[in-house]
Amino acid sequence: MDMLKAMMERQLEAQRTKHDFDATTLTLAGKIDFIRWNVLALEDELHEALGETGWKPWASSKHINVESYRAELIDAWHFLMNLMLVADMTPEMVFEMYNEKRAKNDKRQEEGYDGVTTKCLKCKIALDDPAVKCTYTATGYSYCLDFGEYLA
Repeated sequence: MDMLKAMMERQLEAQRTKHDFDATTLTLAGKIDFIRWNVLALEDELHEALGETGWKPWASSKHINVESYRAELIDAWHFLMNLMLVADMTPEMVFEMYNEKRAKNDKRQEEGYDGVTTKCLKCKIALDDPAVKCTYTATGYSYCLDFGEYLA
């Protein structure tokens, strides 16, 4: 936990001093913009990591440039930490939420989770997700509070 805490503190300090961004004091519009560019940067770094592997089924090269792959993952980690910081996540929260999600995923797999039938028909969020605002009615319809409508 101490190592994760140190990394997140250093990332916040780097954002404040090097980039004049403080994820903890941004306005709503600022947070949305910060999230947008960090998600795009994270996706880009993950694509760069993929580029360090021979992932193409139609190509003969099957390789992983391990050092370059690791470096791209660390680049991605910086942007993921930014996203955690803007969500006011602490290392303890990350640890707790990881363990809760791991337990839920284990249970889903044990119960034959198919990734489709237990999701809201409109917003596609899993009905067992703690943040979900959707329910099934007694008549078998899904009601999504995010969209405010009944779905057959």
